Amino acid sequence: MTAAARSMLWFSLYILAAGVPMVLAPALILEVLGFPNEGTDWIRFLGVVVLIVGYYYFNLARTGVTAFFCWSVQMRIAIVPVFLALILVFGMRPLYILFVVPDFLGALWTWAMLRREGINPFRPGRAA
Repeated sequence: MTAAARSMLWFSLYILAAGVPMVLAPALILEVLGFPNEGTDWIRFLGVVVLIVGYYYFNLARTGVTAFFCWSVQMRIAIVPVFLALILVFGMRPLYILFVVPDFLGALWTWAMLRREGINPFRPGRAA
């Protein structure tokens, strides 16, 4: 397994670990994050989606799908400006930016590992 694949594998475990409590204990998550507990069905639904995405990441990491690693880096880097825009345009709480920090840091890690392999995630067919 390449270093980039290992970084993606660890990210998949983070995703899976986030999805489980969303399905099993959504009220606890709301309470810990300081959100109103006005219903948990949507969190359980989102938790299932998160688990599915984690499953994809896990298996794509295990099989070394480098093109996916590049796409993942692109989107996980983009998540910071997207959340900043959501905060500025829709008045979301600035604290929400903390939700994307693990994504962003994981993307930087994968990006660095891809570069060590000579891959530029923003131009997958070209060397870093």
